[in-house]
Amino acid sequence: MKDMFIDLAKYRIQRALENRTDAILLLKSDRVIDSVNRLYRANYYAVKSLLATKMKDSTKQRRVLHIFQEHFVQSGEVPAEYSQIVDRSYRNRDEGERRDHSTISHQEAQSMVDESEKFICYVRSYLQQIILANPGKASGPVNVGEECENRGGKDQRGRK
Repeated sequence: MKDMFIDLAKYRIQRALENRTDAILLLKSDRVIDSVNRLYRANYYAVKSLLATKMKDSTKQRRVLHIFQEHFVQSGEVPAEYSQIVDRSYRNRDEGERRDHSTISHQEAQSMVDESEKFICYVRSYLQQIILANPGKASGPVNVGEECENRGGKDQRGRK
């Protein structure tokens, strides 16, 4: 894989982590719709990070999600539960934008925060393994916050 795609994947996972942090702050301020929107963006950046590892991309959101399904979920490379997390965040964000009021509770949004953390940490671990498999091809390991470190050092499949 070309260096620029590894670096792009690293940049995107960092953006995913930043958006997730923003979502947590928004939720603490009782801005549920904004938090859900930011969680979708976090998951979307994580998906685009995965796509960069296959040198795939699109400017269209639906196309990005389709490529993710085709190249990662259907192939079994990424467990289907992560596709469900991404899909749920997409639908909830879409619902929040189309209605004048949110039907998503604070508790549901908190659950989405937890799911997003799980997905982003999975992607981060996936990227780390690619970088380790391609020494000298990237500018260093994937930078990550303590969210993933606190998950017990699990590998991309959730094993220790």
